[in-house]
Amino acid sequence: MPTIDAVERPDRAPIGAGTSLVSTKLTPPVLRTLVPRPHLIDHLIAGSDRRATLISAPAGAGKTSLLAEWAAADTAGRSVAWVTLDRDDNDPVRFWTYVLTALAGAGLRADVDVDATLRTPGVDVATLVLPPVINAAAESPVPVALVLDDYHVVAEPAIHRALTSFIDLAPPQLHVVISSRSDPPLPRSRLLAHGELQEVRAADLRFTEAEARDLLNGLLGLDLGEEDVNRLVSRTEGWAAGLYMAALSLRGRPDAQAFIARFAGDDRHVVDYLASEVLGGADEDVRAFMRRTSVLERMSADLCDTILETRGSAEMLEHIERSNLFLVPLDTRRQWYRFHGLFGDLLSHELARTEPELIATLHTRAGRWRQDRGDLAAAIRHFTAAGQFAEAAELIVEGWVTYLQRGQVSRVRSWLEALPDDVVANDPRLSLIGAWAAINVGRLDEVDNRVRAAQERISAAPQETAVAVESGAVMLRCIHEYMSGNVGNAVGAARASHELESGDASPWRSVGCPVLGVALFWGNEADEADSVLARSAEIAGPAGNTIALVHGMGCRAAIRAESGRMEEAAELAQAVVALGHEHGLTEHWTNAMARIAAAKSLAGEGRLDEAAARAGAALDVSRRGLARVETAYSLIALAEIRHQRGEREAARETLAAAREAVAACPDPGMLSEMLTRAERRLARPRRPAGDHLRDELTERELTLLRLLPSDLPMRAIAAQMYVSLNTTKTHAKSVYRKLGADSRADAVTRARDLGLL
Repeated sequence: MPTIDAVERPDRAPIGAGTSLVSTKLTPPVLRTLVPRPHLIDHLIAGSDRRATLISAPAGAGKTSLLAEWAAADTAGRSVAWVTLDRDDNDPVRFWTYVLTALAGAGLRADVDVDATLRTPGVDVATLVLPPVINAAAESPVPVALVLDDYHVVAEPAIHRALTSFIDLAPPQLHVVISSRSDPPLPRSRLLAHGELQEVRAADLRFTEAEARDLLNGLLGLDLGEEDVNRLVSRTEGWAAGLYMAALSLRGRPDAQAFIARFAGDDRHVVDYLASEVLGGADEDVRAFMRRTSVLERMSADLCDTILETRGSAEMLEHIERSNLFLVPLDTRRQWYRFHGLFGDLLSHELARTEPELIATLHTRAGRWRQDRGDLAAAIRHFTAAGQFAEAAELIVEGWVTYLQRGQVSRVRSWLEALPDDVVANDPRLSLIGAWAAINVGRLDEVDNRVRAAQERISAAPQETAVAVESGAVMLRCIHEYMSGNVGNAVGAARASHELESGDASPWRSVGCPVLGVALFWGNEADEADSVLARSAEIAGPAGNTIALVHGMGCRAAIRAESGRMEEAAELAQAVVALGHEHGLTEHWTNAMARIAAAKSLAGEGRLDEAAARAGAALDVSRRGLARVETAYSLIALAEIRHQRGEREAARETLAAAREAVAACPDPGMLSEMLTRAERRLARPRRPAGDHLRDELTERELTLLRLLPSDLPMRAIAAQMYVSLNTTKTHAKSVYRKLGADSRADAVTRARDLGLL
């Protein structure tokens, strides 16, 4: 489980193998002096024996403040894991990385490799990530509450589905608390009907007259009469933010009663009115500073100085915080801040109303500041908001491969979706990136249109770009054909791509370089495939494309397994698995071929239980991938291993699934031949007796035969028989010959068929 390390920049901390998390999002906000709300705290504590709590209310209702007070209260020894969400977390990889990291910080450490699992394209969180977390929670001696604050920013259906499963499976020791401005698409009715959900709604959060009096007169020192307090409560309907902003506007006013009499309680109008009133009470330089820095989601003094082309932002931020102008500190050193979400919206509205000509300039400066510090995602967001689409496009072209390597496909797609359609359509590079992202999320229906759009714009691109784009377009068609199960077309497209571009500079070479070799293998051209894959490794390695390396090396391991070079296959498969684990790709579908090679090697040694486990794991990861060929290959191998273990019904069912998988491939290459051989082996009838063969086998050979179904390697068998390894191998060859078998696993199967075992 990754942990957050201390770094100089408090808004970014390295985690895992390439993902950056904002450490302040994993702690409750700084608890300021506030109006105690014991009845609500007691309500939350009383409902903590249910699976979940939903706090749903409009912005500014006091949801976060209530949760911060609850988290700091005595909650019967419960540990709190806190995640403050923002719109960048609308990506399954980031969302669940934050959740697992928060839970780990609360003492709930699950047996799950975040980097290996969450970065896997097509990963099913409900089946891979959640069970280890649920199991860890069930065994936890301390109850844990997971708080998801600002959940309304989440729109990704995959996150909602997985969170629903998470709540449904939660043991009594785990309680999920969701704070949102709107009701999330979770099964509220079902959970309420089964008594598994408690709710806190807007009506519950409304300030009473007594609480409003404590806020306005006690904490803010306004000295209002009871009638004025009650009128404000009535006008605002107890809306916490409305009361607070009204109090700021009332400070120093001699006409408090007149102001309160004019104060309107309709939210749509209050927002604009209070914005002008609060801003109007500040000095012009403070108002200008707040308006212009509202383009920033998070701000530091240096960043503010940069976008405003001034100095003194540190002092200004301190002044604004002291003045309670809705500035939230994000760290104890007061280096990073953000505006309260609602107030930030108001400031943005005010900026658009008063200085619209500055917005693009401010975003551009912020984008360059973020770009200089390597924050690619924030830079792209700012350049896009500034209308600097060319700059945003260049950064997307520069960084898309890195983000896809991390499994953050949704992030790449969101960048493209934020750009105008004509910008993407007119840049062939962006069209290709969109096609590759579509492949990774299973939207194969988008690929052809995007590739066609790229090819239509090639003539307008510079010569160097045109060659790379044409090669990339053909390579994407190749990948599309391969993942659709059309081996022949994939080979042709890959050859065409290699002929178009002889250099290695294009990113598409590193992305698609192993596909020709893999397709050649399935086309029954093993020697050429091995040679091509060796060269592809020389391209993918320096480019840092580990996914391509894993896929290509796994295929080379399979080539060796299919040609009977089991020791080489096992060695190479082990190297592939180690490489994938090192880069967080253990559960990636491109590991399937290496795992099958390892399974075949283990089966050849008679270690059938281990072989079945490896083949089953290969099938699991291949099904999560999008290529049909690996799934069919995994099913065939698993069917044969199950047959060798004597699980004949399971073997037949698995082979039937393999037959369907092969039939779904327009051109499955030599998978058809593999399937036919497997069907013949599984259909081989049992002989009535093997007495004549028993007579042919010597005592030593019979002893050896009885040991072959075990997981013992040949060296251990030799030790048990008190003979040398070479003598044991000689006996084994004789047994294989007499049984008509070509491997240890096949000999075991034949012996069982003949009744010798």
